[in-house]
Amino acid sequence: MDNFIANDLLKYLSNSDNIDVNSIVAHLKEMEKRQRYLKMHDHDIWLAPDGYWKTKIQEGEKKRLIKRKSKSDVENVVIDHYKKLSQNNNNFRARFDIWVERQRACGRSENTILKYQSDYKRFFEGYPIEDIEIQLIDEIVLSKHIIQVLKEKQIPWRAFKDIMGYTSGVYDKAIRDRVIQENPFKYLDLPIYRKYCYVPPVKTTKQRTLSEDDIHTLMDRLHNPRAHNVNVMCCFAIELALYTGMRVGELSALMWDDIVFDEDIMVIRHSEKFDRTTKQSFITTVKNGKERVFPLVDEIKELLLRVKQHESERGWLSEFVFNDDDGRLTKSKISDTTRNITMSDDFSGIKSIHAIRRTFNSNLKHSGANTTMASSLLGHSERVNEQNYTYDMSELNEKRQLIRSIVTAVTENET
Repeated sequence: MDNFIANDLLKYLSNSDNIDVNSIVAHLKEMEKRQRYLKMHDHDIWLAPDGYWKTKIQEGEKKRLIKRKSKSDVENVVIDHYKKLSQNNNNFRARFDIWVERQRACGRSENTILKYQSDYKRFFEGYPIEDIEIQLIDEIVLSKHIIQVLKEKQIPWRAFKDIMGYTSGVYDKAIRDRVIQENPFKYLDLPIYRKYCYVPPVKTTKQRTLSEDDIHTLMDRLHNPRAHNVNVMCCFAIELALYTGMRVGELSALMWDDIVFDEDIMVIRHSEKFDRTTKQSFITTVKNGKERVFPLVDEIKELLLRVKQHESERGWLSEFVFNDDDGRLTKSKISDTTRNITMSDDFSGIKSIHAIRRTFNSNLKHSGANTTMASSLLGHSERVNEQNYTYDMSELNEKRQLIRSIVTAVTENET
């Protein structure tokens, strides 16, 4: 208990005729609340030569001079000022909404905004912290809330770190808005809470990738779509994924203008995204915003020419590479087809385009590609040190040799 509270409590006790424990506890809470408001005040309270106690209060971009006959009167004005601020939509829920609006103003996508909002519902909605004034939420309040939620819900460590990042951002925004003075997150040791986080079952390499047998079986299905009642255009897209490790959204958004046959390259620059707010798909840039050049080997060029011939014969040709009688193939159609094909007992488990992408990445490394080259081909982000201190010095021909070895291995599995 600091000196201010101790002295104030002694004064309260000396002025009270009937003292009971409940009244003492209530008074202590009120004093602590007053102290929290006063700690938010970043201007001195001083006794001026004219005999008045004075301070300054920040109001927008201006400072208002306050003067009263006693120090306690000045403190009351300060406390009232910060009380009004906290009543003006400054509980945690309102401050989170303010932070979200700032993210929207900074250009975050609606899908990202929706993720912020869904994470809020998961971690904060329905808990007492929602209605507490943000000035009164210190590291102790936060810690109790964190432990309670992690014990009640299955939240993995990675998701927890993301949510804590948002929450710290809420406090940073409140500091910029002069609602609070400091961010209590600097006093939290987040790794301590890892023991309360949910640990999901670890998937094996067999579950996350395709084995040689899986690839052999998949290629057989892709080249015999009618026998297995599979959309032939989706089969073409899945085969290209095996040869390139492209993301499913990159496959569905691939355009003929991106294919430069004369130079034996493909420029991967578009991706299909789904707006979860409007429930509409749209074409945008690739995930990291950086287009990448992918070398075309003979097998990939032959596949693309087969696609063009198949579509030309049926009148399906468009600016996009993969189309059927419904128009451009969507990433959901390609993904669903991949899962449906691999749903049988002939596979080591149900596979996805992302499992194919992981397999391609593993094959790249096994073929001798370094991390930088693999990242360049797949559009991955590398670790910070590799981003800053390593460079892709490989020539396109070297990449082409690697791709040729991988494609050859895939096609050999077919026979």
